[in-house]
Amino acid sequence: MTQKKTRPPLNVVFWGRVAAQGRRLLQEHLKTPVRSFAFPTPGKDGTLPAELAHADVVVASAFNEPMAAATPQLKLLHAPGAGVDGFSLKLLGPQMTVANAFFHGPAIGEYVMMSILALSRNLIKMDAHFRRGTWYGSWIWGTPPPPEIYGKTLGLIGYGHIGKEVAARARAFGMKVWVVSAHPPAQKPGNIESYEGPDKLRELLKAADYVVLACPLNDRTRGLIIKREFSWMKRTACLVNVARGPVVQEEALYQALSTRRIQGAAIDVWYQYPTEDVPFAPSRFPFNELDNIIMTPHVSGWMRGTMENRFQLIAENINRLAAGQQLINVIQGPKRHKGR
Repeated sequence: MTQKKTRPPLNVVFWGRVAAQGRRLLQEHLKTPVRSFAFPTPGKDGTLPAELAHADVVVASAFNEPMAAATPQLKLLHAPGAGVDGFSLKLLGPQMTVANAFFHGPAIGEYVMMSILALSRNLIKMDAHFRRGTWYGSWIWGTPPPPEIYGKTLGLIGYGHIGKEVAARARAFGMKVWVVSAHPPAQKPGNIESYEGPDKLRELLKAADYVVLACPLNDRTRGLIIKREFSWMKRTACLVNVARGPVVQEEALYQALSTRRIQGAAIDVWYQYPTEDVPFAPSRFPFNELDNIIMTPHVSGWMRGTMENRFQLIAENINRLAAGQQLINVIQGPKRHKGR
């Protein structure tokens, strides 16, 4: 009788806090043996653990040149989310596969609509006043009533997984949807009023009551919104950024809000991030002193469904890697490796 050959376990390294938090979720869906190693808070001195030298898979949000040099047998570098702007892609070898995971669209779509509704009603300021006994914003005292978001124009920059979910929810609220995307279709979708390429950004910014950034960060979108673009927007417009902080020039954003060039903003993605659990400012500018901004710590996609689905997909890719099958969501590198 021929004895079935046992596959040697894959070495999987979880690098960074987000990856380490999904370790248990991933293991629930694995069908192949692995040895896993978690490093939720990599060393500040730049030293790299010996486990990287034997890693077949690294799950991480950031991956630099020293890490690439320290992982000679790495086959799969997997982002725990959609963004790979923390990877030094040009420095990775041709036999290293890079993949990512999505499933954040519904959560971020909900966050965007929550923010738009809160901005439209000035909810944060109203709540703060009422806690002090002041009936600000009501028919008793305050400014004239604000307009409904029904019938307003939502300007979407980017129409991928996030943009489509935002558009669907905005339509449910009766909003008009304009889109600017790097790859507009030959035929406009029926539920979109306008769908154009990047050369029509000015027209979208002039028309929109709410501008939502949902594009990836790359060489074309870094600094996409600067002082000039803010000058094109309505003074009553609000900006919602769920893309990446540097899509908007940092100082230009602060000036646009502090001078009331635009009415308000909800910002979930920032310019500097902490490496440990201590108070940490997300910008060199005092956005926290402004009363026309909603500030959140990069949480728009941080929901249970997002995490569970993402790590189930990463587990599926590890299973496929071990079996020599085609991988999912490959960004660069081979889609298939020789099985273990």
